Amino acid sequence: MSDFNNVNDPFELLGIELSDKSVRSALKREKSQISKSTGFICFSEDWQNPVQWGHYAENHKGICLGFDVSDEHLKKIKYVKKRLNTSNFYANDKREKLLTTKFSHWNYEKEHRIIVDLSSRTPDDRGLFFEPFSQHMKLREVIIGCESSVTQSAVRDLCENKDEKIKIFNARAAFRDFKIVWDRSKKSTRA
Repeated sequence: MSDFNNVNDPFELLGIELSDKSVRSALKREKSQISKSTGFICFSEDWQNPVQWGHYAENHKGICLGFDVSDEHLKKIKYVKKRLNTSNFYANDKREKLLTTKFSHWNYEKEHRIIVDLSSRTPDDRGLFFEPFSQHMKLREVIIGCESSVTQSAVRDLCENKDEKIKIFNARAAFRDFKIVWDRSKKSTRA
């Protein structure tokens, strides 16, 4: 899962207008506190966006994991053209707004998040946190990027012990549109 100290958006947790020096100082402290105690897992509604593959899957060399996630665990991102008014800093739902507000140019991501309290978690030896698959987050498919050297059989070997079948397929660039699609010339498999 991601933590707010290592993201590609410098405005993360800073969706409120900061011209007031006291608000700016208080929000900086709050961002630091949230960053130490909170992680998040990002999901997109659209695996077919080539920009997403370029940004988040090593220029199409990676994979995309498709999940069924319980709605009650997801927070939908709200995309805005301008930072929220300073009055939002004093609102009861301030934390929720900080965690779910992004600049409108990120809207291609169609992002939803699971917000995770890290205080009871232990990072691995590299300092990374992981969320296990569960009834609330079920792995359903693995999509192999169109420039990936990963094979379906390698993915299948990793997924074989799962209780439920997982669809595995390769992606390719569409012939008519600017999107990534299922490469039907390579049969999909199930693990």
